[in-house]
Amino acid sequence: MQSLAKTSSNSLVNDWLQSHDANTRRSYLKGIEVFERWSQSEPEPFSGVQAVVRGSQGEANLVIVRYKSWLSSTGLAAATINSRLTSIKSLLKAARMFGWSSNTIEIPNVPSKAYRDTRGPGLQAVKRMYEASSSLRDKALLVLMANNGLRRGEIAKMDWRHVDFGSQSIEITGKGRKQSERISITEKTMHALSKWKGQHPNPELNQPVFIAQDPKSYGKRLTGRSICRIIKSMGAKANVRATPHGIRHTAITAALDATDGDIRTVQRFSRHVKSDTVSLYDDRRKNDALSVSKLISIG
Repeated sequence: MQSLAKTSSNSLVNDWLQSHDANTRRSYLKGIEVFERWSQSEPEPFSGVQAVVRGSQGEANLVIVRYKSWLSSTGLAAATINSRLTSIKSLLKAARMFGWSSNTIEIPNVPSKAYRDTRGPGLQAVKRMYEASSSLRDKALLVLMANNGLRRGEIAKMDWRHVDFGSQSIEITGKGRKQSERISITEKTMHALSKWKGQHPNPELNQPVFIAQDPKSYGKRLTGRSICRIIKSMGAKANVRATPHGIRHTAITAALDATDGDIRTVQRFSRHVKSDTVSLYDDRRKNDALSVSKLISIG
């Protein structure tokens, strides 16, 4: 199927995608392309986008009911199904804004339990990953994640101009935010960055901090996917199942331990918009403590 983003008949999709950052564009485009493939494979093929945008309110919602049912039948996780539906709802919102449609989607998302496992591999496992690595780049990347709870997307966007060795701070653009913010980092984190900078082939201010080192892509900025592969590889060397988000979970849980469950302080550390999200981490942390208590109880 010809890419939706390249067909002249889908200027709405193009305009809509361009209003989002690269990661969101990738996710939304994937969602719309899956939607179109499904609609084109129906017994009576049709354009899903045209149906929800140009059809009646009832027709649009009927299409989404059928699409949601199909997604559920494929065995996808609730979060993935909801992501696919969100793509369509976001597109339709843009269509209303641009005057292309007045339709709204009334179909609810699939119920899902967020943050089912908020623990991550644990601090000791992360330390083993650090010790097992011989790469200064990978060590600096892991330290930023573990010591500051950074997301892979935040790390991927960093240039050397964002690192201030004098004030021991870095400038990042958080998830879903337009403006950057400066956060302080520890001496150990700064030391890891300094050692990597000494080996970096081109540590100019406008150059990315973390670059590819393989021959094919050498010197190019690491993507979020590349960072994920690096973390998984580091974990495998230390016999640890690890992902970037898992390292972030570990950092947040460790911060709650260190602050005796100070939700507000840890919210500032994790940069979550809602304190309820941090509370989920704290609830899981306390439940783990209760489980251990039951194991060692006497009397």
